[in-house]
Amino acid sequence: MDADTALVLGLVGLGVLTALIYTVRSLIVICQPNEMVVITGRKRLTADGRRAGYRLLHGGRTLRVPIIERVSRIDLGTLPIEVVVKNAYSRGGIPLIVHGIANVKISARDPTAHNAVERMLEKPFEEIMQIAKDTLEGNLRGVLATLTPEEVNEDRLKFAQRLIEEADEDMQKLGLELDTLKIQNVTDEVNYLDSIGRQQTAEILKKARVAEAQRSSEAEQTEAAARQAAKVAQ
Repeated sequence: MDADTALVLGLVGLGVLTALIYTVRSLIVICQPNEMVVITGRKRLTADGRRAGYRLLHGGRTLRVPIIERVSRIDLGTLPIEVVVKNAYSRGGIPLIVHGIANVKISARDPTAHNAVERMLEKPFEEIMQIAKDTLEGNLRGVLATLTPEEVNEDRLKFAQRLIEEADEDMQKLGLELDTLKIQNVTDEVNYLDSIGRQQTAEILKKARVAEAQRSSEAEQTEAAARQAAKVAQ
């Protein structure tokens, strides 16, 4: 074998090796911690026994089958959503206005993750946020109908927990998780809550005045008893 032939064979071998390395690298699928990878193209059984045309990867790496399988990615980042309902009737018929902030994300947990693939794959964040917002606001109206305005306004943590419990099943069906929910403001257009607040303030002031009068009376009685005792002693 002359030098030219050896050189050509060496270059060909190097090209084949480079192509092989490039091909293998292109088939390696790496999933970042803040995402879920959906590999579609082949039927397989899921953990709950269903047949699905995809497999899921959350963290780590795998190999995809060339030509047959395609890779899609779902961002698992938190989506802040402003939740607002107006004229939502509470128990007793008082319409309320409620503002809250929810943190929602796509779930990577089985079996909710499969719902996410079926309903949210390749949807833009704006559409996902609108779906979550509409769902939460519907649940919020449902919870408000079971509570009085006083219960809603006085214990907002309990109210938020009731809403989380109410929304959980609907969110899971959509493939979503509700991380946190905070009720920021509760008002009404008929000034019912303001009236209740004024009544409570007036009641507190009244009790304070009564307590002060009692203390003054007790002090006067004590002073009078002391004077009487002094006269008897003389």
